[in-house]
Amino acid sequence: MTGRVEDRREDWEGPVPVPTGATVPFWDGTLEGELRYQECECGHRQLYPRAVCTACGAEDPPFEESEGVGTIYTYTICHVPGEPGFGERTPYVVGAIDLAEGPRLLALLDADPDDLEIGAAVGVAFWQVSEEAAIPVFVPE
Repeated sequence: MTGRVEDRREDWEGPVPVPTGATVPFWDGTLEGELRYQECECGHRQLYPRAVCTACGAEDPPFEESEGVGTIYTYTICHVPGEPGFGERTPYVVGAIDLAEGPRLLALLDADPDDLEIGAAVGVAFWQVSEEAAIPVFVPE
């Protein structure tokens, strides 16, 4: 599944990812609207990317494209900005998302906090924040 990529470069004041090493294919995918995870030959799936498989230690596990859908495992509503650039965004929502493929990742939820519930279905979208990266965010389906 390909998620929409929304250009937020002009108004984004938050942290900007810097793709390096094992993370480059992940961030390249975000610019194309693809959420990529690593799937090792041992069968272990992981996200965010690492230079080694966290299950067996194999180097450079290959990337696969996620369907870009999952469910909310849990979430929190942030009333105090944790990073510069988030002050005017409060309250904002950060959630732990269980992807259909298995990995769980932390991400922003682009939704009204009153409309969210644990177990709800979400899909990925991307906010492009630099020439090199777009941040995956999840929206209710």
